[in-house]
Amino acid sequence: MRIGIVTQPLEMNYGGILQNWALQQVLKKLGHDPVTIDAYQRYSTPHYMVNCLRAWLKRLMGKKVKLPKRFKGALRGQLMGQFIEEHISKTDVMWDYRRDTVRRYGLDAIVVGSDQVWRAEYNGGHLLDMYLRFASGEQIKKIAYAASFGVDQWDYSPGQTAQCRSLAQEMDAISVREESGVALCHDHLGVKAECVLDPTLLLDERGYESIIDSNWTTDEPYLAVYCLDITPEKEAFFNQLAADRGLTVRYFSFGWLARLSVQQWLAMLRNASVVVTDSFHGTVFSILFHREFYTLCNSGRGNTRMSGLLKKLGLQNRLLSEQTPDASSATSIDWTEVDARLEEQREHSVSFLKGALRG
Repeated sequence: MRIGIVTQPLEMNYGGILQNWALQQVLKKLGHDPVTIDAYQRYSTPHYMVNCLRAWLKRLMGKKVKLPKRFKGALRGQLMGQFIEEHISKTDVMWDYRRDTVRRYGLDAIVVGSDQVWRAEYNGGHLLDMYLRFASGEQIKKIAYAASFGVDQWDYSPGQTAQCRSLAQEMDAISVREESGVALCHDHLGVKAECVLDPTLLLDERGYESIIDSNWTTDEPYLAVYCLDITPEKEAFFNQLAADRGLTVRYFSFGWLARLSVQQWLAMLRNASVVVTDSFHGTVFSILFHREFYTLCNSGRGNTRMSGLLKKLGLQNRLLSEQTPDASSATSIDWTEVDARLEEQREHSVSFLKGALRG
């Protein structure tokens, strides 16, 4: 079956890229032919000029970098753009979601997810297309897999609610990433949804061996800090934790400040002695790689996705307050128990996907 995937734009987000890659891997294992619909809004001319200036400055410093293209991949940067080009099957770049995509790529089904595809704040003018408006009326399967609202309260306008409700009711099967999303679907969209795992968790550590950069190492044990929003309270916490463990603190950035490829980012988490993060996917890969980790709350970006996952795996005491983080409240991790719970959730999640595509 030829399956189109609709997700957040593949730009400079490690987790967003890896969840898309992982979903493609799972669909291939199930015998399907996935392709991600590579749509994102066109960047403004000033933004493009800034990207060109950055590239020229790097050239003046003696670095070999390509000048960004105006209309292709200008938002991705070289680090992540290369991984996307080499490892993710995708359509040609398009600046909006087009109705002719279904016929042009011979799609038998479309899967929307994962990541925060149903969060109004993050999707601007594309929210309705995240409910597959562009494929409305097409005689193909329409499925939501691990779609996330990101928050546990309803934040759509009345107009958005009415339109998204109508589109959701056209779908053949719906699953969400957080338990709170099940209630939101029922109460506001009038549809039944199941709770499943983020695609990154459908693979175990061995599933990432082919893309982890095994050559990325460091000379001394370190505490990896992968925080999207660092506050003085968070900084004091991980500095004290590193001092207590005799570890060096290593900061790892994201977005346009990122300095690691996707493959190196995975190696960074796998090789760390301890991980401190306020990122959902930073938490995911700490679990998959069996790292000692502490997830700090991030109320600005939403804690629902982290708290829901950790509760599901019996790790809720690894989620610490962002104002007064305290590692003493976190008990040791029984990885045998965690893996058993994870495997049970994997079976349920893959079963949903199989049934939705077959149903």
